[in-house]
Amino acid sequence: MQETIAIVYQDHHLLVLNKPAGIVMHPTYKHVDGTTLWDALLEHLARQEPEIWQPRDVPDDPEWQQAPLAVREMLRERRRQQLWREEGLLERPCLLHRLDKDTSGVVALARTERARRHLVRQFHEHTIIKRYLAVVQKGAPSWCEPRIPLLVTRRGATGAVSAASADDLFALGNDEMYIEGALQRDPDERRRCIVGPDGQDALTSVRLLAREEQFALLDVRPITGRTHQLRAHLAALGYAIVGDQVYALTPVAGTPAAALQRQFLHAHSLELNHYPDSVLSLYVAPLANDLYTWLQCYFPTGLGAIDEPDRISI
Repeated sequence: MQETIAIVYQDHHLLVLNKPAGIVMHPTYKHVDGTTLWDALLEHLARQEPEIWQPRDVPDDPEWQQAPLAVREMLRERRRQQLWREEGLLERPCLLHRLDKDTSGVVALARTERARRHLVRQFHEHTIIKRYLAVVQKGAPSWCEPRIPLLVTRRGATGAVSAASADDLFALGNDEMYIEGALQRDPDERRRCIVGPDGQDALTSVRLLAREEQFALLDVRPITGRTHQLRAHLAALGYAIVGDQVYALTPVAGTPAAALQRQFLHAHSLELNHYPDSVLSLYVAPLANDLYTWLQCYFPTGLGAIDEPDRISI
């Protein structure tokens, strides 16, 4: 497979990619022919020069001083082997989260066991900030309507929280909207998700970046991490992502929405505490070419709201 791999960041412990749209993240029973991002990544890493790494020297523990030399050597070797297991490169990087096939953007993988545990803990504690860019327009299929109440609130700059409605989305200004509604598989079609009584708790944050005619560019953050969370929550609110082949209404031929062949959803940035120094780090995946071109043609105001000084092509 010759799929291009765009590396956003790479060191001994962490690997961050900019995933292109149209490619499945990981092999499944439907995708076993070597055409996934995972397959392309393994090919890419195999072509890199082998990394030269050795465990750091660690002083003997004070209580070892009275032990015979052979015992001390045995303890040192045990420690070296532990460091190899925990800080040496994993046989294969560990994928920490996933994107839908037709969603592009930033994806993180751990390359060592300690980095994996460090990052998994942050995902579980919801301290990793994932931000997506999405363009929406009003309207969604009737099956997207919530089967239980959808809680929508609005938080102002002072921190004051008030009840909100779908009509507030295009007039948010600098406020932040929260969408809260449990998500489950649709019993009528298992490949899509709805807000329903048997779902798992899900919370999404939304900020308005730009608006032009019928379109709105949003900064969307999944505080929880449920399947299709952003697509399902926005559609349940009544604003489907433009180009979405599942959660949006079929666009009229010749309209701007019909010009987009996949959902306008891009994982733009990932903010996390890096291992081993715990420095707060931000990784940005520049907007994919098809989305960039669509904005140029149909929503130029949106381009001015996206800061991409180091934009690259994938």
